[in-house]
Amino acid sequence: MVREIKLLGFNLTKINVEKNQDYQGQTNIKSNMNIISIEKHKINLIKQESVKINFNFSIDYEKLGLISINGFFILTVDKKTFKELTEKWDSKDFDPKLRVIILNIVIQKSSLQALKLEEEMGFPLHMQMPRVNISKLDQD
Repeated sequence: MVREIKLLGFNLTKINVEKNQDYQGQTNIKSNMNIISIEKHKINLIKQESVKINFNFSIDYEKLGLISINGFFILTVDKKTFKELTEKWDSKDFDPKLRVIILNIVIQKSSLQALKLEEEMGFPLHMQMPRVNISKLDQD
């Protein structure tokens, strides 16, 4: 079944960045995300069902520091998806494909913000950036 899911808006509500200026050692980077809540959301201009999804995305640099991003986004969804999101998010019979859609929105939007903060704060990047490989250039 094709789901009707559209992202209407994405908002950040809290950004926390902490850096230990004195730390000089190696660090492991661990990222985490949590869906805090999924609520019914009424938008008067549209007839379709919508939900507000509150989340937290964090990147832990151990002794070096921490980035934490809280926010929410609004999705319009079909009636079946609306029922599943508002009634079954925490259950084991929740559709994994829908869970992937929701978590990918959090990862994509939050990672963009985190990359900006990492650059400004001098943190190592939490994800690998694309690179040009010199051996491929030599073949031309």
